[in-house]
Amino acid sequence: MTMQIPLASAGARLASDAGRAVDLKLGPHTVTADHAASGAGAGPSPLELMTGALAACSAMSARTHLERDGDPGDIEVVVTLDAGPPTLLYRRVLLAFRLDRDEAHRLAAALERTEVTMMLKPAFSIRTQIEHAGEPLA
Repeated sequence: MTMQIPLASAGARLASDAGRAVDLKLGPHTVTADHAASGAGAGPSPLELMTGALAACSAMSARTHLERDGDPGDIEVVVTLDAGPPTLLYRRVLLAFRLDRDEAHRLAAALERTEVTMMLKPAFSIRTQIEHAGEPLA
């Protein structure tokens, strides 16, 4: 078996006195993750980190797709994890401007091909909705 160059790596350190608060080393960055029952822990939960990864990847990819026609302005992506069944990641892309229906469908299709989306698809259903001013475009 040969080792390949990793796409990403993370290390986790859980100190003996830290409860469930884990220090994550993500490249040169350190993030604390916690699994506090009340939701008021020292950092995001592992599931929040996962939804955050999908939201971040989606926002970056949406900007790349949309800036071909100029500055798209602000892009907001909200990802929720619904228990289901089936377990569903619901991705809402909120745009400050209106796209025509065809362009909204092209953006949604582009988001289906992002790295994080492709890695999560085998385990989760992912639903994407493109919106402007609360109105679904795709």
